[in-house]
Amino acid sequence: MDMDASKTDKLIAAAIAALPYRRPSPAFAARVMAGIAEAGAPQPWNARLLKAAELTVTVWTAALVIAAGRLVYANLPEIADLALRPGGPARALNQLAAYAALTFAKLAGAVSFGSDLLAAAGAGLPAWYEVAAASLVCCAAIAALSRKGRLAARGV
Repeated sequence: MDMDASKTDKLIAAAIAALPYRRPSPAFAARVMAGIAEAGAPQPWNARLLKAAELTVTVWTAALVIAAGRLVYANLPEIADLALRPGGPARALNQLAAYAALTFAKLAGAVSFGSDLLAAAGAGLPAWYEVAAASLVCCAAIAALSRKGRLAARGV
């Protein structure tokens, strides 16, 4: 049998054409494109919700800008004095860091007091109460974290 390149290519093409495989139905492409077009169309309530969120963010931004402007205007002499004095901005940053450290220390104290208070309140209770409460908190955390995945899977 004489096997040159063109004859081999024809035999391979014929063998591939003879392979049994399923082809999609003729309406398959139309159904896929219709599904894509339907999924891409925004829902009317989504558009209204987005506009409401944009309006809310805009209003809050304007309120914060007005409040910051009033704060700067009310304290303009002190701010100018602080900015013009040598070492003023560095001193302001040091004072801000001290206030932040004090706030975090107070927050840590409040959390410690709260945990001590809860420990004292539950001291006479059986241990399984604590296990049940921890289980409920864990279940609530898992439900809250998995809710986002379920909503994304539904396309919400």
